[in-house]
Amino acid sequence: MPPHPMGETAGRRDVLLMGASVALAAAGCDGPDEHGHPLHARPRGVAAEDASYATVLDLEGLGRGVLVRTRAGHAVKLEGNPQHPASLGATDIFAEAAVLSLHDPERSRRIRRDGAPLPPAELDAALAEARAALRTAGGAGLRLLTGPIASPTLARLIGEVLAAYPGARWHQHDPLADDAALAGAMAAFGRPVAVLPDLGRARAVLCLGADPLGPGPAQLRQARDWSSGRREGRAAGRMPRLFVAEASPSLTGARADRRIPLHPAEAEGFARAVAAALGVPGLARQGAHPEAAGIAAALREAGPAGLVLAGRGQPPAVHALALAMNQALGAPGTSLRLTVPPLAQPEPMAASLAGLTSAMAANEVTHLLVLGANPLAEAPAALGFAAALRRVGFTLHAGQWVDETAHACRWHVPLPHPLEAWGDARASCGTPAIRQPVTLPLVEAARGEAELLSALLGPPQTARAAVANTWRTAWGEADFESRWDAALEAGIAGEPAPAIAPALRPDWDRPGEAAPATLTAVFAPDIGPEAQNAWLQEMPRPLTGLAWGNAALFDPLTAATLGLAPGDEAELTLEGRQVLAACWPVPGQAPGCVTLPLGGGRRAAGAVGTGRGFDANRLRPADGAWAAPGLAVRATGRRAALVATQAHHRPDEAGAVPRLAPGEALAPIQPGASLHPDWAYEGRAWAMSIDVDACIGCNACAIACQAENNVPVVGPEELARGRGMHWLRIDRYDAPPAAPAAASFQPVPCMHCEKAPCEPVCPVNATVHDSEGLNVMVHARCVGTRTCSNNCPYKVRRFNWDDHRRALDTPRRNPEVALRPRGVMEKCTYCSHRITAARTQAGLEGRALRDGEVETACQRACPTQAITFGDLNAPGSAVAALRRDGRSYALLGHLETRPRTTYLAQTVPGETA
Repeated sequence: MPPHPMGETAGRRDVLLMGASVALAAAGCDGPDEHGHPLHARPRGVAAEDASYATVLDLEGLGRGVLVRTRAGHAVKLEGNPQHPASLGATDIFAEAAVLSLHDPERSRRIRRDGAPLPPAELDAALAEARAALRTAGGAGLRLLTGPIASPTLARLIGEVLAAYPGARWHQHDPLADDAALAGAMAAFGRPVAVLPDLGRARAVLCLGADPLGPGPAQLRQARDWSSGRREGRAAGRMPRLFVAEASPSLTGARADRRIPLHPAEAEGFARAVAAALGVPGLARQGAHPEAAGIAAALREAGPAGLVLAGRGQPPAVHALALAMNQALGAPGTSLRLTVPPLAQPEPMAASLAGLTSAMAANEVTHLLVLGANPLAEAPAALGFAAALRRVGFTLHAGQWVDETAHACRWHVPLPHPLEAWGDARASCGTPAIRQPVTLPLVEAARGEAELLSALLGPPQTARAAVANTWRTAWGEADFESRWDAALEAGIAGEPAPAIAPALRPDWDRPGEAAPATLTAVFAPDIGPEAQNAWLQEMPRPLTGLAWGNAALFDPLTAATLGLAPGDEAELTLEGRQVLAACWPVPGQAPGCVTLPLGGGRRAAGAVGTGRGFDANRLRPADGAWAAPGLAVRATGRRAALVATQAHHRPDEAGAVPRLAPGEALAPIQPGASLHPDWAYEGRAWAMSIDVDACIGCNACAIACQAENNVPVVGPEELARGRGMHWLRIDRYDAPPAAPAAASFQPVPCMHCEKAPCEPVCPVNATVHDSEGLNVMVHARCVGTRTCSNNCPYKVRRFNWDDHRRALDTPRRNPEVALRPRGVMEKCTYCSHRITAARTQAGLEGRALRDGEVETACQRACPTQAITFGDLNAPGSAVAALRRDGRSYALLGHLETRPRTTYLAQTVPGETA
């Protein structure tokens, strides 16, 4: 990793990492023509400029509903929309970090031609000239390149452009696209289908490389369903079973009851063995695996509540086998729903980009519009896209940043951020939603995709008009206005896609070619297009603990055989292409596989994202394959600069997560002797309970805490020194291979100990208890001795080594949380400002606080509802009930700190691990 480009001064580093100085200049700009509609009426006691709006954000082209809290016209915090079926009130790391991307000072702000800024009139003239030339040629030579699209409006406009220009063609590119899933569905059913699992109703699940709990547009819904199913199964005394066979560890694999490391060459044989044991008819070839019979027995016992999922990177034959196994189990209608795919995808995306590249190389393309895509950073280098692009006369790139593709195109147009723009999107389940501008625009020259597409048809129309026309056609004119307002207020514009019931084709099984079991490169998603987001860069990856970069992931045995230690640099060679990468051994990695995260090594991702890690696309095959055999690895003898925030934990270490069989209980938490004086806490007693059995380690809580509490980013150098400022960390504990659970995740905020060891050692009484049990920091008193941190057994107190206030004091920051000066301790406050706001509102309404009315930021973000917060002294409160649960335990409880944050142990089937 090269030296941090922001290391000149602390001030410059902070401004570029966290700053949003451009928003300061834009604060006086005119707002959007029409503001969005508040989801809820503004309560008394809240400033008139505060509001909450419903909108939708895309991930891999699919929407998740969010609520945006604004202050004086600027977005401050995002939370999930409870009414949207893809979010159910939760958020993922990408949604939480969107507000930082919105205020990124390095966003593109000017229209450019050959790198030089130009007024919008110049672009309009160029588009008019291109439109005239293309109409004369019937559209021959026109190509559109987009990312994945589930927007009804964009799909409609692209269709109108193709109709107006018969010789034009639409291409799509998504580096995370799973074309094999499309091919598998075509083999099984003769048509594309979307597979929507219901993990809440499934009693036995087999994931063939699938990661339903991992990052993705359906993660929030699937994680909620999974945790609900576990709670119901625990209450019934029969936990659902989760089996995962995969090459590289995933969040789903970490929570599996049985995880099988599987080389990609063995995936189809394993799937065939399970299918044969289930008695699936029509198998053209058998398979064998020692685990197959036991897994098939569990699936057969579950019947229609059994479920088989094939994941990204599996060959088409495995996808077809998964669909056939689900049909044999009777899963459709119970644990599975099949629908029409929500993405408008005319052809496989890898073939689409390859076709565009070939056409450009053959001089068949005269005009290329790249809308919201970055193929020069995300396409395989073997494809030769960059060289072919230079042969096109008119190239226009529209994006939020001047990225790699923007530098290669003649024209660049800044796109508005989704929080500034009108649009629409379908969720993974097909539910449509309208996107509305929820913040003042920060880029005056921005043009949306809808405006650029309409410019090809004639005088451009506004994005709002384009979206309204789409839904006016769908709803009719009679009740359009009322339905429009209702859709904006609710954040949804229709129902999910109806289920379909395709029949399995008689010749559905089409075996694939046997892959050689050599050292294989396995490509995997990472933060990718969000490389410029400092929150995501500094977030430790849940399974490796790495931040600010990536590494090639090896299984420990393979790494040792190659003479590679953690952090060693290795030269990776595949089909003559080479890249240098750091080595990082990971428990659970399948032997003979090297996982290469995509999205690193960016060349034009701003000061935050440029040069972080290595670019795996330099090795990826031209067809976008997710696995490629024949990888060669050579140790260079050098060390790579990695930022690792956590070593691997063993289950026997202090603080390990207890694992209980269903119905088993721990001894109740009983207060013991203490040298600290007792305090009755006769009023409220705030407390938190975290269900480790529900935690999937997704980090949404940590990013939500950072966004809510103005937690600064410190950069890679300071993070490597152990000076990270996160108020909430996620500890991971790896289990032995024979254990019934692969790993456990344990969120660790401040424990708010009643007998807090940090308090008596503070020489200035800066860390104290209030009457409700909160361990609070009086920053005006703190002189930075750090004795409190030394005396904290949980290591949750952070010393602020630098003054980040200038970077944080922007329209993005939460004004309810004060900025902290340099030289003081910081830590979790249980979002005390939210407690104060709820108490004030209850007082204005003349009532008592309700249980659950106060939600901490981490609690609200959690997709599995693993975090419960409330008053221990309130009769019938949820947190008090969980404290009495047989799974409740205190972290390091033997120290008698009496923490207000307690945990619920992990439940595993069978014997206790």
